[in-house]
Amino acid sequence: MIRTGLYKFGFLRITLAARVGIPLIIASSAFAQNLPPLETLTGAAPTPSAAEAARVIVPGSNIPTAEEVGPNPVDTYNRDSINKSGEFTTEQFLLSLPIANANIIPISNNENGSNTAVGAATIALRGFDARATLILLDGRRVAVYPTGNNPGLVNVMFVDLNSIPQAAIESIEILKDGASTTYGADAVAGVVNIKMRHRYDGAEARVEYGNTLDKDSGLFDSSAIFGVGKGDTNITGVFNYYHRNSIANRDRGFSAVPPFLSSNASPYNLQLSSDVVAAAGGKNLNPGGTEFASPPDFTNGVAPANRYLYDASARIRAFGGLRPGFNFNQFSLSFPESERYGVYLSADHKVFGDQMVVYADGFYQNVKTHNELAAPATGSFETKGQTILAIPPNSPIAPGAEPPNTPTHAQTGLPADAFNPFNPFDQIISGGTRARLAEFGNRLFDNETDAWLSTVGVRGDKLFDGTWGYDAAFRYSQLKNTVTGTQVSASRFNRILNQADPIFDPNSPQFIGTTTAFNPFGDFRRPVASNEATVEFARAHPTDIDTSKLATLDATMYTTALFNLPAGGVGLAFGGQFRRESLKERPDQLNVEGDIVGNSPVPTATGGRKAYAFYAETRIPIFSPTYKIPGFYSLEFVAGGRFEEFLNNDTNVLVPKVGMRWQPFDEQLTLRATWGEGFREPSLEELFGSPISTLQVTHDPLKGGLLESETNTLISSNPNLQPEDSRSFSGGFVYTPKYVPGLTCSVDFWDIERTGVVIAPLDQQVLDGIAPGVVERDAGGFITRILIANQNFGSQEARGFDFGLNYQRATPWGTFTWLTQATYLDEFLFPQFIFAEFGPTPGNLAGRTTDPGLSNEGWYKWKGNSSLDWAWKGFDLVTIMHYIDGFHEFGPNLQRHYVHQTFFFDVQLSYDFTALLPVETQPVPGYSKGEKEVVRGKDGAPLETASAQTSNYSRSVLDHLLRGTIITIGCNDVFGQDPPPAFGEGGNGSGYPGFTYDATGRFVYARLTKKF
Repeated sequence: MIRTGLYKFGFLRITLAARVGIPLIIASSAFAQNLPPLETLTGAAPTPSAAEAARVIVPGSNIPTAEEVGPNPVDTYNRDSINKSGEFTTEQFLLSLPIANANIIPISNNENGSNTAVGAATIALRGFDARATLILLDGRRVAVYPTGNNPGLVNVMFVDLNSIPQAAIESIEILKDGASTTYGADAVAGVVNIKMRHRYDGAEARVEYGNTLDKDSGLFDSSAIFGVGKGDTNITGVFNYYHRNSIANRDRGFSAVPPFLSSNASPYNLQLSSDVVAAAGGKNLNPGGTEFASPPDFTNGVAPANRYLYDASARIRAFGGLRPGFNFNQFSLSFPESERYGVYLSADHKVFGDQMVVYADGFYQNVKTHNELAAPATGSFETKGQTILAIPPNSPIAPGAEPPNTPTHAQTGLPADAFNPFNPFDQIISGGTRARLAEFGNRLFDNETDAWLSTVGVRGDKLFDGTWGYDAAFRYSQLKNTVTGTQVSASRFNRILNQADPIFDPNSPQFIGTTTAFNPFGDFRRPVASNEATVEFARAHPTDIDTSKLATLDATMYTTALFNLPAGGVGLAFGGQFRRESLKERPDQLNVEGDIVGNSPVPTATGGRKAYAFYAETRIPIFSPTYKIPGFYSLEFVAGGRFEEFLNNDTNVLVPKVGMRWQPFDEQLTLRATWGEGFREPSLEELFGSPISTLQVTHDPLKGGLLESETNTLISSNPNLQPEDSRSFSGGFVYTPKYVPGLTCSVDFWDIERTGVVIAPLDQQVLDGIAPGVVERDAGGFITRILIANQNFGSQEARGFDFGLNYQRATPWGTFTWLTQATYLDEFLFPQFIFAEFGPTPGNLAGRTTDPGLSNEGWYKWKGNSSLDWAWKGFDLVTIMHYIDGFHEFGPNLQRHYVHQTFFFDVQLSYDFTALLPVETQPVPGYSKGEKEVVRGKDGAPLETASAQTSNYSRSVLDHLLRGTIITIGCNDVFGQDPPPAFGEGGNGSGYPGFTYDATGRFVYARLTKKF
């Protein structure tokens, strides 16, 4: 099908552009016949044309340009900006930017650990999820992370920033606008183009160490960079190593106790027959029915029934229970341990000068992450779709003779002779029983990602009349992710509960070294010694292996002057692309069978897709500095289109984009605007991925709004999903006044719409009957699991403003640079995001939580950074202020709560010892390179001047030691500002918005850099 529908006011903007642009094109031809010849200063060289000036490909276009400000809003951060930011990883740097709002994927507090991304991270722009942001390397796509992540309403596929060697990055360009016509799917909210190092000259070594004020998260980072080449050939290489220690939730006062304590507790929360309880000497609180019970605190596992705690309708150890629930933050990590190392190589060779250059690059990056969660949480013992857990009765009961209101052998699958001598109740215990298997220790997740990328291509510039160029390349990238866990086998757990199992028979080949069954009636704070052998037997180490691959072949040809108008050459670029991507998810057999406590079965998954595209764009100058009239110093229009065909489902799409750049008076003021349509094809994970087991917060309407902070949820893929559509508009100005040298300010308005958004509705929406899903309940009517599938369910719209202010002033006391960037989210609409707390309609979500049940982040209205840099005689002092707005959420009792705004301050001081050395103005006689040491070009002439030779070969030991040596010290979060408290209706697991903030606190670091 062809998807070319226009949106409600997009058509009006196209009509307006046509009505304004076409007459101006006609007018330019008329003025060309009447205007006087262009002025040329006598004795001055003519102004070089755009084709002759520096030709640069900027994000959002394939046509080279020399313009400093184009139609598309672009932010560029060079290596110096990244170093001065004080951020240690690409993830941290990008997430600190104002344009990164909600729905990011951070490395911190990404705690699920099961069927999700452990240790991976990415950026999301404009408050949309990460699927709407396209991340490129040197303008080309890379393979996505092979396991999705569920930060909100869907399992998101994304490009992992931690799999890209940070030391190999030269600069980062962010196109703050849709660009589907240039790059295809995913370029909805913007594009992040990471430019790698190429043609590096010399060598550089760098080592850095830092730690928190609590000295519990040491960081070590090192890299080595080199560049070699003579004349037309260059090879650049980068080696990198990074390691950072973990942070435990218990080590921070603000996260030591989370807002909710788990009903999966130790001692266990048991569901029993009231009549059986009475027969054992306990309290009969619900004759003929069931009640909840729990062993007493600090029991050794042999307490009689009359010492148990009982409640007729609520679990004993839970929110609102007789005892608090289990504090999982005493055992879990908020920041995982991470280690990364790799190598990057880039090479190019000029075969025929600039007209033919062959190039290749590639890298290998290994990322290891260790994360820990509290001991396994069983959920309800009897959960449909999962392996049923059951504690046998005190003595064997014949099948069919079970007491009323108790689980049966047929329900639970227990053998007829099963019994557990520590059970004080003469019944099978299962159903709504919940437990924290604390005796088995923490759940451990060791994640290893191997990332490969290679590119081979040929490019050329200044062909034919000097205005033509081309670029063609093949790229292959792959991510292989291996997760090894330490968890508990559900089937083996059932076996160690049964004293009649052969594993306790010394004469059986299955004997595990003990004759005593597992005692589940103790308190983990008082370990039961006889449980050690059974614990070791039931531990499991599943290994999941997931692989994502992407192969692309693309070719682009461009010219800056297809033909000439009076204002200059008409630019044109056109090309094509072929992509082949695949996804393989291979869970361990234990996961496939659902034999991991607390998890649903996870089948294997395989998916693939092929797509091809054709695209074209043009730039039409109407007026220019060499051809102008009053009010039109410069004016140009850009237009582009892209056709893309997806062969897996016979879907195709055609999308347009138009833009305008106008300087009414001179270069001081530039007005710009763009409008375009976009699309996003569902990811392979959304179409074919394995189900995701997760926990959500619900209020059960059938139980009077009962709060359940750990509702077991299974989210499934859907092969019948349809593509999403999008529309974007941006408009603004850049002003650089001549009367204030060094000042540049900018304002941009943006508006983005998405329709047919693929989401998985939240559990509460299913319970409230406003979204499809399946609710499974136990015999008592309590929720055991909710089943949800991905679907084209939503529409979203975001609009806001970007503000920028840059002022630089040189003084006798150094150069001062002030840079401020801020983003204001005026509106975020998501009509399908309906919860009772928000009223019948959600309205504007800007300034609200992204998930009422968790509040890991919000749609922030304001976010900004402001930095002041002072550079003087080798010293460089940078101070940075970060501002993050607050947002509204709801507490455990649905009372409104405001998560307050925060200010964080960083400081960094560097000194370049090169400033101590005298500057030579004349070569020293008698010192020069030998004949064999002189590097010469093709014409035989030396490539270095005499002064350069002197500088390189007559330097003293002190000169070699000091030149290029830079020492840096810094402190992030100078005042030790804690994250703001957040509750998420009692479902927040960290006590603060854990996707926006982490637990690092004040962090001090030192860095040594040596350039050769």
